[in-house]
Amino acid sequence: MDVSAHILLVDDNLRFAESLQQILRIQNYPSTIALSGEEALELLEQKPFDLVLLDVDLPEMSGVETLDLIKISCSLLPVIMITGNTTVETAVAAMKKGAYDYLKKPIVHELLKATIDSAIRHAKLKKELNDSEKRFKTLTEASWEGVIVHNKGLIVEGNQQFFDMFGYRKEELIRTHILERIFNRDSLVQIQSRIENGTTGSHEAIGVRKDRSEFPLETRSSYIKFQGQNLRVCAIRDITERKKAEEENLNLQMQLAKASKMEALGLMAGSVAHDLNNILAGIVSYPEILLMGMDKSDKHRESIKIIQKAGKRAASVVSDLITIARGTTTPKIVKNPNSIIADHLSSIEHQDYITKFPGVTILSDLNSNLSNMYCSEMQINKVLMNLTGNAMEALVGDGLIAITTENVHLSESVLAYEKIEAGDYIKITVSDTGSGIPAEDLDHIFEPFYSKKVMGRSGTGLGLAIVWSTIHDHGGFINVKSGQEGTSFEVFIPSTDEEELCSSPALSLNALRGNGEAILVVDDQETQCLTTRNLLTNIGYQAFTVTSGEDALKLYNKTPVDLVILDMILEQGMNGRETYEQMLKINPQQKAIVISGFSENEELAKIQELGVSHFIRKPYTLDQLGIAVKQSLLGALKN
Repeated sequence: MDVSAHILLVDDNLRFAESLQQILRIQNYPSTIALSGEEALELLEQKPFDLVLLDVDLPEMSGVETLDLIKISCSLLPVIMITGNTTVETAVAAMKKGAYDYLKKPIVHELLKATIDSAIRHAKLKKELNDSEKRFKTLTEASWEGVIVHNKGLIVEGNQQFFDMFGYRKEELIRTHILERIFNRDSLVQIQSRIENGTTGSHEAIGVRKDRSEFPLETRSSYIKFQGQNLRVCAIRDITERKKAEEENLNLQMQLAKASKMEALGLMAGSVAHDLNNILAGIVSYPEILLMGMDKSDKHRESIKIIQKAGKRAASVVSDLITIARGTTTPKIVKNPNSIIADHLSSIEHQDYITKFPGVTILSDLNSNLSNMYCSEMQINKVLMNLTGNAMEALVGDGLIAITTENVHLSESVLAYEKIEAGDYIKITVSDTGSGIPAEDLDHIFEPFYSKKVMGRSGTGLGLAIVWSTIHDHGGFINVKSGQEGTSFEVFIPSTDEEELCSSPALSLNALRGNGEAILVVDDQETQCLTTRNLLTNIGYQAFTVTSGEDALKLYNKTPVDLVILDMILEQGMNGRETYEQMLKINPQQKAIVISGFSENEELAKIQELGVSHFIRKPYTLDQLGIAVKQSLLGALKN
C-alpha cells in the first residue's frame, strides 16, 4: 500500500500479540495492542484505525461479540478474525456478520500482508461508495423545485423557480399552453396521456429550456381547487445532478464488485501457481540435464524434447497465473512503446498468428514523437500478443486490425470502462472490425478463466486477465469500446521524460561454464535443491544444498561460498531475506541470487536493496540459472 495503515491488534495473549506486532512492523504497519474486547472498543473511541485484527477466542467479551459492537460504531472499518484450528467455524460465522476474512494460527507472513492489503483496498472502495451515496442524498434533498398550476397545459400560475428552470420570463408563459414548449417529443406524449387519464404521482421526463437544451426532470402532480376550478398542480425538479450521482454510485458499485472478484480470483490463482511451480521445477530442468549427456542419435532424444516443451508450456501458464495474482514483480526499464510494438509485429509468435489468419490485415499508425515509459518489455509484449491475438480470433474471415500510439494528457480523471486518473500517458490502441463484444460479457472479459472460446481450441481463459493485471502493475488503466462495428482496447501507461538506456549484451551460453566455484542453495523443497544442484554441477560449479535458513547459516559459518541462491519463501523459520541479512553480518560482500515461485513485490524490493543481484522465477531453465550465476560471480570479481 502507498500509505501504511494503522492496525488495532486485539488478542488476550500478550506474547502472541507482541510477536504479531513485530511482524506488522517489519511489513511497515504501525499497530496498537488491546488485550480484550472492552479495551479495543475504548481505543476505537479515542483514535481512528484503518483495520482490526481480532482474535476469535477472547475471554469475557468474545471476538464475535466485539465484532458486533465494532460494526455498530464503525461499520466501514475492516475486521480480520484470527483463529486457531478449533475455532474456524466461529470465524466463518463472524464473516457472515461483517468480518472481511480470517487467518489461522500460526500466521503465514505473506498471507497476512496479502489479506491486509486486500481488506484495506476493499474498505477504500466501500468508503467511496458510501460517500457517493451521501452526496446523492444531499443533492436530492437540496434540489429546488418549480411549481405550476395549469388547466390541461394552459398555465394559470407558477413560481419564479419554475420560470428560471426553463429560462423564461414569467410574462412569456403565463396564460399560454406550455407543454409543447417545455417537454421533448417523447416526454410530451407521456405527459399528455397522464393528463387525459387523470394520472397523479411522480414521473420522470425530459425538459426543454428556452435555448432548446434538454435536461432530465421529475414531476409530481395532483389536483387542487384554484380560482374556483379543479386544476392540476405540478412540482418540477431538475434532476441533472441526481442522475449524475446515480451514475457515479452505480459505477462505484460495479468497480467494487469487479475489484472484489478480481482480488479473490487473483489470490486463488497465486496460491495454485506457487504449488505448481515447485512441481514443474524438475519437469522443466531435468530434460536439459538429460539432453546434455545424450548422444544426438539416441532414440529417446525426441521424446525428452517433447517433455521439455510441454513443461515449458505449463510453466508459461503458471507464469500467467502469477501475473494475475501480482505475486511477483518484473524489473522495469525506460523503453519506447513504438520499438516494443515493432519487435512484436516481427516476432515469430506474431507471424504464427498471421499464418493462421491469412485474411487479416494489420495496420499500424505509431506517433513518431511518442514519449517513453517505464515498463517490462516482456510483459508489454505479452499484452500486445493477447490483444492482437484476440482481435484476430474475433474477425470472421477477412478483417482489419489497427494499432496506434499517441501521447495523452488528462487534466482531470475520466470515467470510462474504469476510472482513469489525471496525468500524462502513452495511449496504445488495438482495434478490430469484428462483430463486437456482447453487452452481457463486457463487464466480465478481464476475469480469469472467463472465456467464450470453444474449449480446447485456443487459449487458457487467462489472456485478458493478464492484460488487466500487467497494465495495473505498470500503474496504468484500460478502456474498452465495443459495438457492432468492432472493438477497441485503449491502454494508458504513465509516460516519462527519461531517455532509454542502451542494453548490455547478454552472456553467451558457451561462456556459462564455471570453474568449481562454491554455491550454497537454500530451498525448502528437497526436489528443488536436487534439481538446482544437478544443474550447477553439470556446468562446472560445486553446489551445497540446505532446506532452511537456520541450516544455511550453520553451513555458512563453516564453509566459505562464492555465491548463495536463496528461495524467497521458506516454510519454517527465517525466510530468504532474513537469512541473507544474517549472512551479510558475517560477510558484507556476500553475493546472492533470489528465487521464488510466488512473492510479494515489497518483500522482493527489500531483499534487492540488500544487494541481491538477480531474481529468477521458478521453474527456471539451465540458461536462466547459468546466466544469472555467471553475471553475479562476474560482479563479485569486479568488486
